[in-house]
Amino acid sequence: MKLFGNALVLLASIMAAGASAQKRWELSPERPALGDKVHITYRPDSTLLRTGKEVKAVAYYFDTLYRWSAVDLPLKQTAKGVYEADVKQDSSWGLLAFKFRAGEITDSNADTGYIIMNAVPGRQYKGAYAGYGMLRAERYGMGIPGYYKNFQISDTAYYFWLNQEISYHRGASRALAYPFIISYANMTMPEGGPTDTLPRIQRAAAYLMSLPDQTEKEMYEIAVIAERYLKNKGKADSVRNVMRQRYPKGILTKQDAFQAFIRERDPKKSFELAEQFVKDYTPDAEMDKLADVSFDRVYRSIFANYIAKNDSTLLSRYGAKAPLSALALAYYKLVEIPYEDWKSLTAKQVYPVAATIMERVAYMKTHRPDEYWYYSPEQWAEECDRMFANDNITQAQILYETGRDKEALQLANHAQDRYQYSRAKLNELQAELFLKAGKKKELSDVLHNSVRLNQASARIFELLKKEYLSTHKNTDGFDAWLSAMKDAHTMELLVEDVKKAMIDRPAIPFTLDLMDGKPVSLSSLAGKVVILDFWATWCGPCKAAMPAMQMAQERFKNDTSVVFLFVDTQERDPDYRAKVKSFIAQKKYPFKVLFDKGEEAYAGYAKAIQTSGIPFKVVIDGKGNIRFAQVGYYGSPSALADEISTMVSLAREVK
Repeated sequence: MKLFGNALVLLASIMAAGASAQKRWELSPERPALGDKVHITYRPDSTLLRTGKEVKAVAYYFDTLYRWSAVDLPLKQTAKGVYEADVKQDSSWGLLAFKFRAGEITDSNADTGYIIMNAVPGRQYKGAYAGYGMLRAERYGMGIPGYYKNFQISDTAYYFWLNQEISYHRGASRALAYPFIISYANMTMPEGGPTDTLPRIQRAAAYLMSLPDQTEKEMYEIAVIAERYLKNKGKADSVRNVMRQRYPKGILTKQDAFQAFIRERDPKKSFELAEQFVKDYTPDAEMDKLADVSFDRVYRSIFANYIAKNDSTLLSRYGAKAPLSALALAYYKLVEIPYEDWKSLTAKQVYPVAATIMERVAYMKTHRPDEYWYYSPEQWAEECDRMFANDNITQAQILYETGRDKEALQLANHAQDRYQYSRAKLNELQAELFLKAGKKKELSDVLHNSVRLNQASARIFELLKKEYLSTHKNTDGFDAWLSAMKDAHTMELLVEDVKKAMIDRPAIPFTLDLMDGKPVSLSSLAGKVVILDFWATWCGPCKAAMPAMQMAQERFKNDTSVVFLFVDTQERDPDYRAKVKSFIAQKKYPFKVLFDKGEEAYAGYAKAIQTSGIPFKVVIDGKGNIRFAQVGYYGSPSALADEISTMVSLAREVK
């Protein structure tokens, strides 16, 4: 069943591509064969090296049974910028592809790949041709997801490599008949023409249908081929009828049940179908992918329903079987929101649920589900960490607040490996844990790095002041000491970003009452720079940003030409004024709080800026013009305080 006679020409082009990349990637021997021990030399480019992360490698094996697997390949650094490894051309695999990485940056040789095709005299070894085609035609779903960024071979090229495999290797026809037919149909009839008239498809389909001891997967593929490519629905239905009898709880009934769940529009019935589905069926990565069945989608629906009903039996019923996506949803809804955002539950109250979820995540990190085969063990553990990156910070805080300091410090240190002092919340937590553990050097490191990256809180500055006073008589030079600590480039970028955000629009007049009932109007503040912070007691990010706003206000405490006003808006509680007063008193914030009239003042400014959402900060210059408007809070008190300070300075410079 050969298609072309120029296989050697194409193989020569592959070798030429490999030769052109030898400065980055070298093999010894240059053209390895079956049984050879191959020495690999790799020289990463500056993109990987700039990450500062360890350079690692993943090896993807395509075996002689036409299956992929992924493993971590140990690299040894033998010189600066030079890494080496050894692999053996084993008889169980036909192709080996590599991906090099540092952190989340990967290198697949500028989308040409790092590939070894196993060989024997005169031809490629079993699996090499097929693996090479599948790797480079990812859209067919038989390669390595994400290996290439913007590269796909044509249907013709994919068909060619499958045809080569079938031509040279006994037994390949049975394993590859299904993708062979699909690729040939796509190549010959790209517009979807009458594929049932193509002799090659007819012969390949007849061969597949004549196979003895057909597996459930092969029968499913035969039914698809009969219906889609031979246009023979009667044959397809006949095969499916046999399948239903032979496999009463097989892929077809699973597919029917999943589709019934998808189509159901009644929420109650949909939930019942979802629960019945996971009771009746278990995941099978290969067959579920073939039939487009998603257990993730079913479990997310189940979790959403239990969470909405506040049913505490969710984790005991489904926690041990749920996929990561459902566990992430559970942590966000059951832990993050009530503990971190709403502050309605304490660490002690959320700990049992949080611990149960995280124990399951820890288990899954070392037990990769089959559908994620394309992650090496190390990559999979990192992917779990990525999905729960912010949750790990929250979990460390919960552990700390419940007296589990050792566990908290271990998790905080692990999270810091990822964030590298770029999260103020994590920095403060880690500092408290180091302080409590008496780790003075580690404490100093996190304090200094927090300031360097402008991810520091008021507590960080308080601890730094203590450190400063341990070697100085007073705090006279403290501010200069802090400024010298900051990374100059980080501060330059901050100022540059603030300048880009500068606008010029008329401010909206208002007159609102302070908490003591006295009115304040914008007109009464003419000539002053006014900072408005629209917030609400129900808004977690608004309250999270207040320590930063206090830091910013503190910088101008002796400057009467700058006024900070905190406008409480969009409240829903009838007794919101008392609630606001209690909150401000409890936190001891020295703020001038104004009460919006419903959301009248907020609505005027939101319309003027054409935005929505709170926290919403507005900076008005002395002439009554809006110069800056910012929605949201990104977690760094020191960065926000510096942004506000920069905005005030720029607003003053306007002539």
